[in-house]
Amino acid sequence: MSKISSRGPDVDTDKCVEQAGGNRFNLVLIAAQRAREIRRRQQESNPEVHSLPCVSALLEIQEGKLDNKRYLMKVK
Repeated sequence: MSKISSRGPDVDTDKCVEQAGGNRFNLVLIAAQRAREIRRRQQESNPEVHSLPCVSALLEIQEGKLDNKRYLMKVK
C-alpha cells in the first residue's frame, strides 16, 4: 500500500520531526524560515519558476542538511 501525500513522495514527516529536535512546532518554524529563503533565491534567479519551496525545505531538514539552531535563533 503506497502512501499518498501532498508533500511529495519522499518527505517523511516523522524523520523531519526527529531532525528538528523531536518538536513539531520547531519543525514548522525551521521549515517556514528555510522555505522563505528558498523562495527569495528562486525569485532573484528565475522569477518564472513555480516549484514548491516548502517541499524543498522539508527534504533538506529530513536529510539533516540544515543547522537547526541557526534557524531557531532567528525566530527568538
